[in-house]
Amino acid sequence: MDAGPIKSEKPPRRGLTRRNLLIGMGGAAGLAIGYAVWPRERSIPIPVRDDETAINAFLKFAPDGSITVAVPQAEMGQGVYTALPQLLAHELGADWQRIGVEPATLAPEYANRAFVENVGEGMPSLLGGIARWAAVTVVERFELQATGGSTSVMAFWQPLRVAGAAAREMLLRAAGRRLGVSPDSLDTDNGFVAAKDGTRIAFADLLDAVDPNDLPEEPRLRDGPGLLGKAVPRLDIPSKVNGSAQFGADVRLPGMVYAAVRGAPIGAGARRRFGPAAAREMPGVLDIVPGEGWYAVVAETWWQARQALDAVDIEYDSGSLANSEEIDAALADALEDPDAGTAFTDRGDVETAVGGGLSADYGAPFLAHACLEPMTATVRIDGDRAEVWAPTQSQTLTAWKAADALDMPMRRVRVYPTMLGGGFGRKAEVDAVVQAASIAREVGRPVQLIWHREQDMVHDKFRPPVRARLRGAVGPDKRLKAMDIKLAAPNLGASMAARMAPGILSGMAGAGGDSASMVAGLSELPYDIPALRVRHADVETPVELGYWRSVEYSYAPFLTESFIDELAAQAGVDPLEFRLRHLDADSRAAKVIMLAAAQGTLLGAADEGVGRGLAYCRSFGTHVAQVAEVEMIGGGQFEVRRVTCVVDCGQVVNPDIVKAQMEGGIIFGLSAALYGDISFAAGETEQQNFDLYRLVSLYDAPEIDVHIVDSEEAPGGVGEPGVPPIAPAVANAVFRASGTRLRSMPFMGF
Repeated sequence: MDAGPIKSEKPPRRGLTRRNLLIGMGGAAGLAIGYAVWPRERSIPIPVRDDETAINAFLKFAPDGSITVAVPQAEMGQGVYTALPQLLAHELGADWQRIGVEPATLAPEYANRAFVENVGEGMPSLLGGIARWAAVTVVERFELQATGGSTSVMAFWQPLRVAGAAAREMLLRAAGRRLGVSPDSLDTDNGFVAAKDGTRIAFADLLDAVDPNDLPEEPRLRDGPGLLGKAVPRLDIPSKVNGSAQFGADVRLPGMVYAAVRGAPIGAGARRRFGPAAAREMPGVLDIVPGEGWYAVVAETWWQARQALDAVDIEYDSGSLANSEEIDAALADALEDPDAGTAFTDRGDVETAVGGGLSADYGAPFLAHACLEPMTATVRIDGDRAEVWAPTQSQTLTAWKAADALDMPMRRVRVYPTMLGGGFGRKAEVDAVVQAASIAREVGRPVQLIWHREQDMVHDKFRPPVRARLRGAVGPDKRLKAMDIKLAAPNLGASMAARMAPGILSGMAGAGGDSASMVAGLSELPYDIPALRVRHADVETPVELGYWRSVEYSYAPFLTESFIDELAAQAGVDPLEFRLRHLDADSRAAKVIMLAAAQGTLLGAADEGVGRGLAYCRSFGTHVAQVAEVEMIGGGQFEVRRVTCVVDCGQVVNPDIVKAQMEGGIIFGLSAALYGDISFAAGETEQQNFDLYRLVSLYDAPEIDVHIVDSEEAPGGVGEPGVPPIAPAVANAVFRASGTRLRSMPFMGF
């Protein structure tokens, strides 16, 4: 199914007839979608055509009984176009073969409340600041739609199940009236209402009999078997295989022109010279549009626009150009400066306890998102209204920033989200949307902007680099006495706040200086450590930072899980046993660690030059332990042969999606651990394409074995938790194989 409208026709009307407006007539509309705060009287936001029947904000029927589920979250390969409809279909008792999906419109019913409700243990603390902003948005504007923080299932676990259950009860009551029986004697099954005597009525045959007054105040959720927990086929796969799936650059509009853009060097000053004359004479070129810190060429084809970029004569004042040598020196200075940094966790007499103990320094570099689909957006302006087609992780931010760029009210901007060819946090950013909107206004025609690969790499919003010093001591009982962690790193929250919403987000957590957000993954250690101090020292750089898959957990477990292994070695205790000594034996952490050790034969004999390493992380409400097996191949190089992953993510919607996300997270994290490195010279990245920014290929990929823990706990996220443990697991395995400690990423060149 297409990810969003791409034709020029007007969108379907929102039905206001009794048939198309079954909820929102003074009944319990809020309860039907799981939000007690929603207004009692409002129209259903799901678009419907004349022959469709909308039951609630998430669900509509076609005359033949096929079902369309409105999905508020962006599909970027993580499977939300399957997992979220599966929640609703489970409660409804639907035939999975009759389920379709479309992206939800921008409306309060589709707000991601997990940003408000689920910030806590195992969630990036940077979300705490966003949560405060989101709380204001939800209360005052009812429309924060965003995909991130592995929150999709957490956010819509209840609303979609309640929506499906409400629709089921309405169908049962309609069938009960027709059959002259109590609805309590009926149930739904595979697209039918089924009676005990064997009578079955298709959902399609009951649509005319559904009464809005049948909307239950408190829909009853299923407690028996259904679709929940089953590996149903993914709904987005067929269109991706046959080529019909709509991604950002697939949009075509009448009269559309194409734009390519080039940004100023990072940290550059004002534009000193701008000479577009030569570019204007090139074939197909229609216009040259200067922007703030960038310029664009508009042409009849994208390639013509891309070629003409090089013909523009432009020069900037030098400013404070990004330079890796200077940034590395600043990080080192902050780490060494005893007065730099603020303690955000400080319990026990750390300084006395760590005296004479172990000390080790670790490091991790800037990283790019490197989405295979570069940044892109299409904008059409019609009078005082605008339409935006974009592969975005947030309709809200897209509409908001496009409206700002066009100086029009946000309600006059319509966003059509497409599928995403990779997101990882990068497409929560809206820089390409703002540029496309500005260009479209300038040229007076629909514009599709596509960033070329080099632009995408140079002007990414990068994962910040970190340098860390860890000190620790083990007592005579072979247990941890104390740990001291100091992290030197640029403040991600400050960078995002300054760029995304300086007025609104200026008070968010970590929005300036030393930040608790940057060390949250270090402060939330699962182990019993009597004395613990965790500090962050902010290091300012001209490089813009952004969310990167797993945020602070992308580096925190590498530091702590590697150091735990070092402390275990100093104590003469096996790393598995050492971890378990500091955990409650019945905890979820201990269980996934023990299962991973067993499944990954952590304690089994290994051939010469082969080592196995263990690492654990709790993030995004999910517990993951991994065992990596490596083989040394000479010259200090190694191959990662096998990874065993055990995940406890609470209740599971679709086990195939969980496994795929763990596998994808491991490959993503392994690419960063082995090869990922962004460096800067003269304001540009030295890695501008995949020749120098290497990803793990199919040939390089290890065998991956994923085990899902059966759990009744609340669902956690799965899009990101597979990433954090892989780097320390590999580092620990290399030590077991070679005796060499890997304390800085990336581990290998190429």
